Amino acid sequence: AKRKIWDWDSGAYLGEIDEAPETYNVVGNLNEHGLAIGETTFGGNETLAGGAGLLDYGSLIWVTLQRAKTAREAVAMFGRLVAEYGYVSEGESFTIADAQEVWVLELIGKGKYEKGAVWVAVRIPDGHVSGHANQARIQRFPLDDPENCIYAPDVISFAISIGLWPAGRPKEEFSFSDTYDPITFSGARQSDARVWSFFSAVAEDRSFEKAYEAYVLGQNLSASARMPLHVKPRAKISAHELMGHMRNHYEGTALDP
Repeated sequence: AKRKIWDWDSGAYLGEIDEAPETYNVVGNLNEHGLAIGETTFGGNETLAGGAGLLDYGSLIWVTLQRAKTAREAVAMFGRLVAEYGYVSEGESFTIADAQEVWVLELIGKGKYEKGAVWVAVRIPDGHVSGHANQARIQRFPLDDPENCIYAPDVISFAISIGLWPAGRPKEEFSFSDTYDPITFSGARQSDARVWSFFSAVAEDRSFEKAYEAYVLGQNLSASARMPLHVKPRAKISAHELMGHMRNHYEGTALDP
């Protein structure tokens, strides 16, 4: 059997993929097993958008929710689907969560170069919070820790092949974000600043706000000035409190309107 794929945003027909033997019920961005996937678009290197393929970001989410039970299964499913069917959208940050684990997966297509996508997924440690807001956030990542980090096998070699990363530089220094979605003034001020405001409100480290203020103001955009992917909160965050943080408008910070 085949499944027809329509672009999530435009509704354009993209083609057909093989249907799975069994699929799960999905409502919104949550399936019957408690697996949830959210996203924000970061765009990234413009030459890597709009490649050949059958899956846009929304269809990738929907098909994965129909086929995976856990966050870890979903990470693997993302990788298999884009490798087999290609990816046609811009760069995306995905939050993939179940009752036991939360992963942040960042992915960008290969544009005119070849079918597929490159990606990195990092598990958020228990007791920590993370966030993304239209700017890729995974910088350096562990190359030999599959329990906590999974990535496309060509995430570095592809960057080398198209001239985005020097062939002789140590792989341990490779940064996904700085290679595929380099930080800009607007990336810091309009995007990462929203994560900064949330982290500042909840971080156990009370100095967090001031420590990264120059970065989100666009005054220091060096790689070393950027924020961590996750922080330890000073207390557990309830669902109701999280709703409040989603209404954050930089109140009480240097960006308070």
